[in-house]
Amino acid sequence: MPEEEMNRSERLKLLGYEPPDKSDWVTGLHPLDTMLRGERLPHIWCQGCGLGIVLNVLVSSLQWLEEHQGWDLDKVAVVSGIGCTGRIAGYVRLDSFHTTHGRALPFATGLKLANPDLKVIVVSGDGDIAGIGGNHFIHTARRNLEIALVCVNNFNYGMTGGQVGPTTPHEARAVTTQYGNFEYPFNLPYLAAASGASFVARWTVLHARQLEWTLREALVHPGFSFVEVIAPCSTAYARWNPEGRGLDPEKLGRRGLETMKYYQKIGRTMNGCHPKDADIRVNEKGEIVEIIEGQFVNDRRPDLRAAMGQQIAQAQKTWSAERKSLDQREQLAPRKDKVPRSEVQLGGFGGQGIISAGRIIGLAAAVYDKLEACFTQSYGPEARGGAAGAQVIIASEPIHHPHLIEPTSMIIMSQGAYARYAPTLAPGGTLFIDEGLVALPADHRTDITTLGISATQIAEREGSSRAANSTILGLWSAVTGIVRQEAMRLAIAESVPTKTVELNLRLFDIGFEKGIELVDNNG
Repeated sequence: MPEEEMNRSERLKLLGYEPPDKSDWVTGLHPLDTMLRGERLPHIWCQGCGLGIVLNVLVSSLQWLEEHQGWDLDKVAVVSGIGCTGRIAGYVRLDSFHTTHGRALPFATGLKLANPDLKVIVVSGDGDIAGIGGNHFIHTARRNLEIALVCVNNFNYGMTGGQVGPTTPHEARAVTTQYGNFEYPFNLPYLAAASGASFVARWTVLHARQLEWTLREALVHPGFSFVEVIAPCSTAYARWNPEGRGLDPEKLGRRGLETMKYYQKIGRTMNGCHPKDADIRVNEKGEIVEIIEGQFVNDRRPDLRAAMGQQIAQAQKTWSAERKSLDQREQLAPRKDKVPRSEVQLGGFGGQGIISAGRIIGLAAAVYDKLEACFTQSYGPEARGGAAGAQVIIASEPIHHPHLIEPTSMIIMSQGAYARYAPTLAPGGTLFIDEGLVALPADHRTDITTLGISATQIAEREGSSRAANSTILGLWSAVTGIVRQEAMRLAIAESVPTKTVELNLRLFDIGFEKGIELVDNNG
């Protein structure tokens, strides 16, 4: 045996660990001993705690599923968080994971998505699930992923001393609410059902048979199943409340087993009732006087993986058609000229197609002219009417910095965009404006070339002002020559709605002809 492995073996022996194949615990004398890690027993739970019953019922359910439904327990994983309940994961002879406080469900989600063949069971307490992990709880239920959650509710943070928790009954006392809890607790079945859980139930630990039958169903349920188990904390919670009769040793009759018997006595089975009616009712002293139990929801609908499968099938069908279209995309002859780094800033307001114009330039450059291109966009919070900007960088060589350094050309379609962007245009650069919307001030820059076209007016005259961006793109394309005319026309035809292709191309040609005219006039 290698020295390193020998040292590890010795350390484990000192810790009292016995490998499963050599453990004296597996004797065959008890029906559940093969399911438990005997080397980690006795457990840490207090006398009267119901967690031992929860553990017993859980492994009994798994053993039944193995014997009667052919479950492979090597494909079962138990996940827990922090707290008394979390210790269950360490006592079962299964693959188990003890996670950080409140994070059992996201860990289990990743486990299930990474290995869908696993049967993933989460066993943790109310503070772990509904307290610090509450956000994960509602979203796991919403996704309806095939995970079984057993939430043991002991009405407080038991392991840390009995502080008030998210399920502590109203008016009940705890270490941190010694005059009574002024907050209202969660109704966990109602929260689970409202969040999307497709299987919801609640039992107390003294409903062991009903709990086991319910767990058998919950574990095979095709979706997110939630089972709440009422297991009152006999040490921390009971000592502060009427059920525990204080700390006087002569008045501890309801501590331990008697405490659980009390909750059994006040239980009321209502299978099929609406989860909002699954109350834990208290009197004015904070004493629990009624607990509604039963199986409330069993809704078999597609779980997350099934829903994903449906979406994937649809996406594959759509992509197949899209791929066919891409394969049939027209190809232009390769460019022989070199294009230096050219930076284009576009600006206007929402609804003018500023972002679309930037995308069209980038598409024409990258796909049809086979150049390097980067596109970014920015806009205000308004969907229409607010500021909108787009930035495109084009070059023959790889683009190592994808953001504008100094724009070499600029397309501006609003007065606000002129004020914001015009000062950043590089000296010697070219500014393209919509003459009907942008008025040049008296101190307009003289170190740049400014060219205008009444893009919006022309577009309105031709049929739609929303296609004004195609007009000014034609002007920009003709003057700068950065992207070829045919590449721009193909990109426009691919980008605009089918019924507007002819209009947009006509407006692009009008702008392009105007650009050629300006170039010829300026020599």
